[in-house]
Amino acid sequence: MKDRNFLDHYFLSVYNKLEADALLFNRKLPHSVMIGTENEVALANILRDFLPPRFGIEVSGIVIDHLGGKSKQCDIIIYDANIFPKYFRKVFPIEIVYGVIEVKTNLSSDKSVTAMGNLESLFSLDFHPELTNYWITQSKKKNLKAQPPFGAIFAYRSEARKFETFMNWFPFSYVLRGIPLSKESPPEIRSLTIVALDKGIIEIASSNRHVHRQVPIAMEDAYSRSFDTIVAGKKECIDPAKALLFFLESIWTSVSTHRLHPGFDIRSYMSYAMDAFLDMGGVKDTD
Repeated sequence: MKDRNFLDHYFLSVYNKLEADALLFNRKLPHSVMIGTENEVALANILRDFLPPRFGIEVSGIVIDHLGGKSKQCDIIIYDANIFPKYFRKVFPIEIVYGVIEVKTNLSSDKSVTAMGNLESLFSLDFHPELTNYWITQSKKKNLKAQPPFGAIFAYRSEARKFETFMNWFPFSYVLRGIPLSKESPPEIRSLTIVALDKGIIEIASSNRHVHRQVPIAMEDAYSRSFDTIVAGKKECIDPAKALLFFLESIWTSVSTHRLHPGFDIRSYMSYAMDAFLDMGGVKDTD
């Protein structure tokens, strides 16, 4: 077989590092919650190495909107590190959030429902760029559109024996939950990507009402690390390094093409008591 090129070697080493960290955590830690947290950290570290510094990566935080809404606790939040007010710490205004990733050590039917419930709490937040009178005017004048944060689910393993079982856990209707999307041009798009390293990939987007599914088949040189699954009644060998490569590439595409809120305004998050000022007017300098 032809020797692998540079990128093949690179992504194989990334997969090996992720698996090694996960295996170490799973062996050393006594509690499943601790294992889950450390597996989130392992994936977050991979993302920090993969994405440019302007994309911040935070483990265990919540997303809020200017109306007082808040998400459930998110495993990994990807945000705009250039404009994030650091005094928010673990709380992220939705206007500067690119997306949220739910991480599962071993994905099951019940855990898929839990993960989607967490993402639905994100999808229910108000992301529209109409926080102040200025941005209401600018949004209408320039037809500015914000895009809701994308959702993703990353699983190290899946309890499903068949790929079809895995894919049926995630129907198209999931991306239509939450705050309604407008159909104006350019349209608002909500997307969801699900990856299980031992099963494959599912992509769902509200724009085309299509669910795209892919099974990363292992080549001969990848059999030693592959996982067996059933696809359309036939046994297939799944290459987890390919699945990880696709996931990272999908995250990169999502953050690089995402339309964030054009003008984040911290005062829109303040209460009336904090934002109430008495305007005394200005004095013109006559010197």
